[in-house]
Amino acid sequence: MISKCKRLIFVCLFTILIAALTLDSCDKLPEKVLVSEIPDYYFEHNYLDKCVNNIKEAIGECSGDYEMFFWITDMHWEPDLNTRRSPSLIKYINEQIGINIILNGGDTANSQILCKNAIGQLVQAIGSDRVYTVTGNHEINDASRYECPFQRVADELRGHNTDIIYGDGDKSYFYFDDTEKKTRYVGLSSYRLYLNNKYESGYDYKQLSWLKSVALNTEKGWSIIIFTHSLYVVDTDDTLVPSPYGADNFIDAIDNYKGDGTIVCVLMGHSHRDRIHIGRTGVPYIVSACDRFASYKGDINVDRVPGAISEQHFEVVIIDKEKRKIKFYSIGSNARDGIDDDPGKPVDVRIVKY
Repeated sequence: MISKCKRLIFVCLFTILIAALTLDSCDKLPEKVLVSEIPDYYFEHNYLDKCVNNIKEAIGECSGDYEMFFWITDMHWEPDLNTRRSPSLIKYINEQIGINIILNGGDTANSQILCKNAIGQLVQAIGSDRVYTVTGNHEINDASRYECPFQRVADELRGHNTDIIYGDGDKSYFYFDDTEKKTRYVGLSSYRLYLNNKYESGYDYKQLSWLKSVALNTEKGWSIIIFTHSLYVVDTDDTLVPSPYGADNFIDAIDNYKGDGTIVCVLMGHSHRDRIHIGRTGVPYIVSACDRFASYKGDINVDRVPGAISEQHFEVVIIDKEKRKIKFYSIGSNARDGIDDDPGKPVDVRIVKY
């Protein structure tokens, strides 16, 4: 009995030690985002400058009424992963163009660590607090199965945002406005179901009611951009299906929206794959690949090579409101332009109308 107790104590202490060391490794990441951290291969053949020039050209083609932001998802942040370079790439592009907002699709950290450092690095990269993050399954994994985790998760991910209007006391879903450009951003939580003493993936009716009556209630002439961790998922066999539980109800509410505003698009991550779905009334649902390089081929549908440009993936999004056209400029690996169950082909830019 004593030996068993000793072994149990040893296992517990070892687990605590590993968790502490892993968390500490996050805290020891650089405090400043340095452009000099960008590896040389991103400058070969003027890759980054070509990206910047293409984005500038797209801006010049807009009528003047446009929206622009970085869209990054599934960073799965760890000190030794490629995602550590993303803030430096964002900073370089931002210094050339001036993009002052980042939308983050969740799964910011990896395993059971919710690392503030990742958010802090993104904030430094754009030089403002306008980094807005929705909750992914890995953020919820950080919390105990027997507590309400959203308040703590909200503080970790969005504690720096002062312009967010939350829809519930747990601060799990929200919206914020750009009144000058008449644009509303709606961040949905796909982890709202408390079942069997833990939070499960799913959308509840309380959030659905808020979406219909509050979040989508704008004046005429406003544009609405919705982002969440998942409403559709791309399976490894490349089929596109609504998920998680309750997603069908939210998709139905979005597709049948008859308010005064215009729903521009719905942005998602989670699947680590790219896909486009056009809803019944023309609303585009955009699934984007993960920023983290994944060594397991079944998890991604574009070749990703560590130590090369393709190790990263995030997008610069430009929305031309007059032409009702969205351009997703890939930074790092290409994206696939597939529609529904068709994976499509790798491209530098995905173009979608709404």
